[in-house]
Amino acid sequence: MQTLEIKVPDNKTRLVKGFLKELGVSVKVKKENKTPNADTIAAMDELKAGKGKKFKNAEELFNSI
Repeated sequence: MQTLEIKVPDNKTRLVKGFLKELGVSVKVKKENKTPNADTIAAMDELKAGKGKKFKNAEELFNSI
């Protein structure tokens, strides 16, 4: 047996799932984890606290790195 991962738009999931079942393919829907990780949460908290930096344009941003 092989596993194939297919990313399908939410509004097409039912259609694709039905089609695959017609072909005799077992279907398991895997939800994406949309919970931010610890680094992302820390960065968001830093911005909420007003500790972020603002740049006039992308060039200024890249020059600061």
